[in-house]
Amino acid sequence: MEAIRTIIVDDEARIRRGIGRLLSTCEGNWEVVAVLSSGLEALEYMDQSHGDIDLLITDIRMPDMDGLTLVKEAKRRYTFYPVMISGYNDFEYMQTAIREGAVDYIMKPVDREQFRRRMKEISAIILQNKRNRLHLHKMERELKLTRQTQMLSYVTSAGLDMGRLGYWVEDFPKGLYVLLYISLDPVPVKSRSYTSKDWEAFDYAMENIIIEVADRMQEQYEGRMEKWCWKGGDSDYWVMLHSNGNPEATEIEQSASDLSASIRTAIALHTPFSVSVSYGNRMEDLYMLPEARQRSLSLMNYRLLYGSNRTFHDDMADWAVERMDSELAHFAHRLRAVAEQANTEEAAALSQQFFRRLSQISSPMTIQYAVQNAYIQIHSVGIEYVSGDTVPVSLEKGIQSLSRAAHLHVLKKELDTLILDVISLVRDSRQSGSLKPVEQAKAWIIAHLGSDLSIKSIADRVYMNPSYFSRTFKMQTGVTVLDYITNLRMERAKELLTDAKHKVSDVCSLVGYQDVKYFSRQFKQRYGETPSKYRERLEGAD
Repeated sequence: MEAIRTIIVDDEARIRRGIGRLLSTCEGNWEVVAVLSSGLEALEYMDQSHGDIDLLITDIRMPDMDGLTLVKEAKRRYTFYPVMISGYNDFEYMQTAIREGAVDYIMKPVDREQFRRRMKEISAIILQNKRNRLHLHKMERELKLTRQTQMLSYVTSAGLDMGRLGYWVEDFPKGLYVLLYISLDPVPVKSRSYTSKDWEAFDYAMENIIIEVADRMQEQYEGRMEKWCWKGGDSDYWVMLHSNGNPEATEIEQSASDLSASIRTAIALHTPFSVSVSYGNRMEDLYMLPEARQRSLSLMNYRLLYGSNRTFHDDMADWAVERMDSELAHFAHRLRAVAEQANTEEAAALSQQFFRRLSQISSPMTIQYAVQNAYIQIHSVGIEYVSGDTVPVSLEKGIQSLSRAAHLHVLKKELDTLILDVISLVRDSRQSGSLKPVEQAKAWIIAHLGSDLSIKSIADRVYMNPSYFSRTFKMQTGVTVLDYITNLRMERAKELLTDAKHKVSDVCSLVGYQDVKYFSRQFKQRYGETPSKYRERLEGAD
């Protein structure tokens, strides 16, 4: 039985002790958490414990603050059940006590049997109300979860009008997020004999398996991790994870990796199918969810290269190095970047360098993987940065064409054609929108680089919906709002580090970061060395 937390207040020590002993003989699980001598002490205790009590037993007449005033003041702040004890058989006192919400009014000297009967009745009232509150709280949580999941399903649906979303992020907790995309792998030949009812049953089973696995993971993290699960298109599912950790925390990345492996294992164990899972980097701003969706979809395309029943995440360079050297993998990332920037001249020059390097390689398999990897990277620009999911050619057909190519110049022609088509789409999308709000946002970001910047705060300055602004900014510039801010901050940090009067902690604050470790990690990711090492190298060069 759940304990009933009780405090006893009386200015007479003998009576306080007597009520405490008497309460210990009553039926029920009573826990006396405090025995106090005045109303002021009781109110202070309740403030310190944030009102974590169930029952207040108090004398009415006490110095400093009487029982009636105590109950009145405490009721304004907290929810509990008061029982009044008094040596005065005063009807007016009883009326006032009842108006203040007292569940009982007991006269001194206390009748032991009557007290025990009333405590039994009060125990039943308190426990029932606790159960009712828990049930109501559970219903409220479930209703909120349903509302949040419906919003997530809407945000991750194709063809979404971003301008109509409003400030939907405010319904979600602050923290870090990772979005996982689960997609059914190509089905076995025997599945051709399955009826529509069979498919409905398998679909239902897979959705429930994903939810159950995610539920178990959430329990393992004991409240440090939240999750939302919803159905996408045919045989597609989504899971979003949330952690309250700071930007330095890595727990959410580990949970995404573990959950991906557990889902794949469970689906393969309980159904005749397999699934692949993809997810991008964590989000510190939930307005980036549409971009995270596009990134997960584009990462799933690597299933064409590496096969089914795998997890694909943002560290694509590591996979590419498995089958080609790091220089070729780097070429693919650079080709993607120039496609994002819609730079035709640089794309042509980079493609020339890429294939010149490929001509020096003797392994046909390495050449194929290198070109296919670059093709997927460039193709993903059409998915991630152009409105809608329409791209010049289906990825499957493109990979098939590459695999049939017998000469290096044919591979180059296929890749160059895709680059030009994607650049054309990027340019069209940028010309279709107004540049003015984006340019205004850039100017405001530069002027407030040391401030705490968020997508919402920037979007509000240009009078745009945050989700729509985020999408528009990326279409116009080729980078996300947060990446643009990070680039500016890192460049500004380099400038400040050249001045010895600025400590690294000062530079961190001046460019808008609160956590020096996080700032140092961002700097090292960008420039290959920590701010301290960078400064030491500059001083050594002098």
